[in-house]
Amino acid sequence: MSCSYRQGAGVRISWILNLTTKLSQVIFLVLVMMCWGGRANAASSQYIVLEGGVQSGGAISGTVVFNGTAPDPEVFEVDTDESYCGLKAYSEELVVGSNGGIKNVVLSIENIETGKAWDFPTKFVFDQNKCKFNPHVMIIRSKSEGVVLNSDDVVHNIHTISRGIFNINKSTNGHSETRIKEKKIRKPGVIRVKCDMHYWMKGWWIVAKNPYTVSTNQDGEFLIEDVPAGSYNIKAWHEKLGESEYSVEVKADETAQLNVTLG
Repeated sequence: MSCSYRQGAGVRISWILNLTTKLSQVIFLVLVMMCWGGRANAASSQYIVLEGGVQSGGAISGTVVFNGTAPDPEVFEVDTDESYCGLKAYSEELVVGSNGGIKNVVLSIENIETGKAWDFPTKFVFDQNKCKFNPHVMIIRSKSEGVVLNSDDVVHNIHTISRGIFNINKSTNGHSETRIKEKKIRKPGVIRVKCDMHYWMKGWWIVAKNPYTVSTNQDGEFLIEDVPAGSYNIKAWHEKLGESEYSVEVKADETAQLNVTLG
């Protein structure tokens, strides 16, 4: 079999091959630039600890209260392991103190790029105790390691649900522990936790973006310290009452007040 072609056809084929090579190079450069830009944006969004700490830092203090009269806690009929867990369980979804303060509201500074060092525990502990999760709302750092305990005499299971942060569904025998390896919790966000064997057992892990993330106490009080002077957006998160955002101005060596009403 023989093959022949005119000189003009050969020139056209050569031109097409050169054009294809140039287009491939352009596409490659565009992809590299997109990838580099994505990495640069990711790096710029990461929190950076100030060397030497925060100088003349201020603070943000306040109380989160419920608007109106708080409803009574929801009561669950226990239908599993009643002899150990009891006949009734009470929801911790909305806990309001006698002064109207709401417990377990998570407040965080959203637009802070540099500041104090992380002061979270190097290893978190989450317990299944008396057929409840303790703490009900836990704030942790991404990539951190931890342990889930089962302090009870009955079998539980730890089932976490999130959008690509950390998902596990594992049975835990009585008086055992499940270790969470470092770097398994991939990124900041919200993780819902439940026990499939005891439907009333619910909890939350809040994976913080930065160390300026706190939760309210039983009276709805909170304090965020060592904040560089500046203007900030504060996000308030609550499992039942949702999210809201507030602006606050922090001055050097002063405490800014932020009182929040939800409900």
